[in-house]
Amino acid sequence: MSQDDASYYRQRAVDHRAMALAADRRNVREIHEELAHQYDALVERADLRSALRIKVPNAKAHR
Repeated sequence: MSQDDASYYRQRAVDHRAMALAADRRNVREIHEELAHQYDALVERADLRSALRIKVPNAKAHR
């Protein structure tokens, strides 16, 4: 995931939390909160993936 994608997903989470606060109906608030949570999870997963990226050496090079 590029930095642009992560920024986009972070902003979508912020936007959905704002929509949740503005919603009059509980079920609509809950939907927006869940969407915000899902966007946060996308960013977290990408951050974790890049932090744990392990380079595997070419096995043929070590023979």
